[in-house]
Amino acid sequence: MSDSPSASGGGRNTRHPTGIRVVVLALALMALVLGPAGYLMGTNAQSHAGSAAEWFTLSFGAFVGIPLLAAAVATVAGDRRAALGSLVLLAWPLVFVSLIHFTPLGG
Repeated sequence: MSDSPSASGGGRNTRHPTGIRVVVLALALMALVLGPAGYLMGTNAQSHAGSAAEWFTLSFGAFVGIPLLAAAVATVAGDRRAALGSLVLLAWPLVFVSLIHFTPLGG
């Protein structure tokens, strides 16, 4: 049993919906910037053997971990729309990696 009062209106977030959406938006922007940056650094890494693997690991963490964190924050706050929007960001790595490897944009 939780000490905090439940949201009225069938689970709607009535406390701070704008604040939660701002946090989710900030996390989404981090995922959209840090994921591609890490992936591009990994594809260009040549200094030593472990460098590319480290960049790809950081990129995966940003691509997948940050949207899941944003979805968890929005779910706990009771904002289903923000949680769903965060989970939609999980498709971004597929789009980005496809653009890099299957189009002339990637070089």
